[in-house]
Amino acid sequence: MMPLVLDLSRLLWRAGRAAPGGIDRLELAMALHLLEHEPTARFAFTDGGRIRDIPRALARRIADGAALRWAGHPDDAASRRAGAYLDGRADPFPPARPRLLDRHVPAIDLLRGIGASARWRPGRLGDMALDGAAYLNLSHRNLDDPRCLALLSRAARVLCYLHDDIPLRSPAFAAPGAAETFRRLLHGLAALRARIVTNSAASRDRILASAAREGLALPTPAVVPPPIAAVYRDRGGAEGAARRLFLVPGLVTGRKNLGLLAEACRRLPGAGAFDILLAGAPGLDAGAVLGGLAPVPPPIRLLRAEGLTDHALRRLMRGAVAVLAPSQDEGFDYPVQEALAAGVPVLASDIPAHRETAGAHAVLLDPLDADAWAGALAGLLAGGAARESARAAALRFVPPPAAEVLERVVGVVRG
Repeated sequence: MMPLVLDLSRLLWRAGRAAPGGIDRLELAMALHLLEHEPTARFAFTDGGRIRDIPRALARRIADGAALRWAGHPDDAASRRAGAYLDGRADPFPPARPRLLDRHVPAIDLLRGIGASARWRPGRLGDMALDGAAYLNLSHRNLDDPRCLALLSRAARVLCYLHDDIPLRSPAFAAPGAAETFRRLLHGLAALRARIVTNSAASRDRILASAAREGLALPTPAVVPPPIAAVYRDRGGAEGAARRLFLVPGLVTGRKNLGLLAEACRRLPGAGAFDILLAGAPGLDAGAVLGGLAPVPPPIRLLRAEGLTDHALRRLMRGAVAVLAPSQDEGFDYPVQEALAAGVPVLASDIPAHRETAGAHAVLLDPLDADAWAGALAGLLAGGAARESARAAALRFVPPPAAEVLERVVGVVRG
């Protein structure tokens, strides 16, 4: 059987962060799966045009540490804060206003890199020979580097998981320079004849269209939606809370369309007190996004929370009236899937990714129609048929087992 090499470059640098992003979750899930089920699997780190060999014991330490940190437990500090907030005993979450650190600070990235280097000492890792192996990169980190691509040409097969083409198709929603990086990535994958996996048919079609505009003939990506963490599959625990809460998990960035929610709140006179809680890390444009939000009328509050463990986030989900996802663009949208897995009602934007992955289980609304969102929020706050219908739709959602999903990815590179 063809041996597997999983690139852990992203996880090595980000394992120490308080909470993961969606790409982090996928790389971690695959690392844990291979450590459990593939005794011959190896692990790699790409850096400065070199591919280094991560010993299996070190890969285990990195993956287990990240898993424990990000999952947390029902009585961790973040879960206790969430419980105190839901019960009305405390107000641990501040207003959603811009802060000094809601921008890209290169010095912080440098310090994080130094911390990861000091902890894992990747510079001491030896070079890896890829001859005869199948190389998997689930974050596409460093696959725009021609030095890395030259080394990968020695692998028997290369698989890349492309999560979306937003940097190239909608550069206004991406980091500066991301469009050119993505362009180099597509050209490199085409040159390697790499196998590609993506998270939805919507992403597949857009990636192929972007490649065609670049004059590239990529192989058709396989569609394998990423797995959902086990904690979100637990539908136990109390629903509802002393507070009326709508939860908005995910990165705080422009394409999440948070201004729509603020405007919808302004169109809800007499709705009474409720909170909208933004639960996620700040994107590079978070300061501008939060600073540009229209004020919401009291007693409605717009709050923010960061660094929540999975157990804390699930607790907030289960206590919420609904999870809101008004994004203008997505390839998949992890938080929507996690909320549905937890049996929580979801209001989401009517965009291709949501129609495909959540259409039968979420209430889909025009991402430009604040009146429609205001009406849907009011209906859920009132309870009754609207709330029960949304909840019943969520409860019909059954995500596939994580191991099955990950084996499908492995099957693409080995098949």
